[in-house]
Amino acid sequence: MQFFVLNSAQQGKEARKVSVVSIVRLQNEDVEDAVRKSVALTDSFESLPWKDATVLVKPNTVSPSKSGSGVITDARVVETVTTLVKEKNPKRVIIGEGSSVGYDFPSRFDSIRCMTVAGLLEVAAKLGVEIVDLNRDEQVEVEVPDAFVMDTFAIAKTALEADIIISLPVIKTHIRTGITCGLKNMKGVLPSNEKKRTHQLGLDRGIVDLNRVAKPTFTVVDGIIGTQGTHSDEADRVPLNLIIAGGDVVAVDAVCADVAGFDVKDILHVQLAAEANLGIADLSCIEVRGEKIESVRRPFIPFLQAAQERFGGANIIEKNTCTGCMGESLSAFIYLNKAGFHDRLSDLTLIMGTPDEIPPLSGTPVVLGRCARRYQHLGVFVPGCPPHGIKITDGACDALKIDPNIVHHAIADLHNF
Repeated sequence: MQFFVLNSAQQGKEARKVSVVSIVRLQNEDVEDAVRKSVALTDSFESLPWKDATVLVKPNTVSPSKSGSGVITDARVVETVTTLVKEKNPKRVIIGEGSSVGYDFPSRFDSIRCMTVAGLLEVAAKLGVEIVDLNRDEQVEVEVPDAFVMDTFAIAKTALEADIIISLPVIKTHIRTGITCGLKNMKGVLPSNEKKRTHQLGLDRGIVDLNRVAKPTFTVVDGIIGTQGTHSDEADRVPLNLIIAGGDVVAVDAVCADVAGFDVKDILHVQLAAEANLGIADLSCIEVRGEKIESVRRPFIPFLQAAQERFGGANIIEKNTCTGCMGESLSAFIYLNKAGFHDRLSDLTLIMGTPDEIPPLSGTPVVLGRCARRYQHLGVFVPGCPPHGIKITDGACDALKIDPNIVHHAIADLHNF
């Protein structure tokens, strides 16, 4: 909801636009009650154009993770929001997601599998709504006037034709953007090649250009458990027990950044979204209803800080690397660390993305993925888009002259194979 209030400092000469964001704390683990209260506090949900509307409910199931993990949207949040939508009697309701790069292979790792693991197929069946893999959806090419970097791109037809988009993100840290929440959650409506292109052209600006075309109409943030650091340790799960909602996704993201201990002025894509008039990022122009930010603030450990502390010895040469390669390479660090080779990470060099040049190296580097293949002659090349984390680990073992069997035993223990 947005409305105008008089700024007393301006003595009535000018009005300031204000966005409303609600924060509700869970009581007795009652997710449905918290979601309903948070939505009701904003006022704007009721006034959406529900009659004859096609509604896309867009959760975050970036990978095949279980509900309650803090990595993907809790199934209880999806169920409650979808129920609220159905109560408005729109023409059509769809739960749709296009999972991350690396989880877009039909019959192996795809969005349907991710949503199945998350419990969302059960939710869809229970409520009698459609479920769509947006990575497999028909794609439509769109043009974006005044774009920062993506003046044309392909988007899932289901998202483009939806009258109302309800975004259901999770509060998480991100290696590129500081945090990932409502604005970045919309990357799920892009096909795999376009997801990668946002990294190549500039992720923060690509996110904004995407939201010029497919901005959420309403956002409900699953803040039950957030994820900090590198998303690779049990300590990275942050119990917040919050539901945060609003009709202005930029304002919602600004509030979530503050809740997670970030200065919203440092979150570039949120600032650029405000600059593009997609919403309000100035906290002084956001009315927070329910809990006060100061009472629920829980500073998150930034991704880069955690990565440096845990895997800081490794040398990474990269440019515009997508989440797929970054995430899979992180698996290699975890596996080598688990196998007792933490002290060897300082000898490891990874080349990924599209670096302009490679400085002189000591030792054998590991060259990852399709984007970096022009440097494959420099060391151990691991193909793929993205290459699997275990394949990267094998490449690292080759480069470091480590017995891969030792590491594979550690991987088996880690995953209880």
